[in-house]
Amino acid sequence: MNTLHSYMLGIIGGTSLLDYKGSEFKKIEQNTPYGTSELFQGDGFLLLLRHQNRRAPHIISYRSHIAALRLAGADRIIALGSTGSLRENIPPGSRVIPDDIFCLSPVPTIRNHSIDHVSPEFDQELRALLKKISPEAIPTGTYIQTRGPRLESRSEIAWMKQVADIVGMTIASELTVSSEMGLPFAAICTVDNYANGVCDARVSYEFIISMVRENQRKAVDLLDSIIRSVS
Repeated sequence: MNTLHSYMLGIIGGTSLLDYKGSEFKKIEQNTPYGTSELFQGDGFLLLLRHQNRRAPHIISYRSHIAALRLAGADRIIALGSTGSLRENIPPGSRVIPDDIFCLSPVPTIRNHSIDHVSPEFDQELRALLKKISPEAIPTGTYIQTRGPRLESRSEIAWMKQVADIVGMTIASELTVSSEMGLPFAAICTVDNYANGVCDARVSYEFIISMVRENQRKAVDLLDSIIRSVS
């Protein structure tokens, strides 16, 4: 797959940026072998909002999104994600820079017609950049991905606490497809709530969205910091 433009940083935004308009950026409709994805082009970066057309996590066009970033010129990707905490000592409002994944859901792949394997690993240089941009972030952690769109049960969370630190529905899929396309990838995750049953927490979608909105300004500030790092 050949790129069409000069290389630049690709940034994937999550739930906290659903209403981010990016009006000062150039809007691009990028066609790919897997569909068409919408991008915003800035000075030295490309921004993609993963929940395009309000798609739920399990039907996001991951292959199209990653391919669109690559075809538009991205040579590396940083993703912002919203997560639930599996640890009492990782409270809502925290940030985590994951260094590993554990996936319970089927992940998308571009390798449907050949035998080829990749190891989906977070890029260490990008992780170091994120630590510099957000020094208060927890520098390591395992991200466990569920399929969604439903939330996890208390029993499921009790089991997940044995193997992971935060839970979400998107990052493992993005990391896998990025690895298959040869794009270095790292993520920084905002904790919007304790997962179901952690600290006796009871979680609802409405509560999660309220926390996302509360943290939205921080997410935009983080995005701005990432953008400044490549300006």
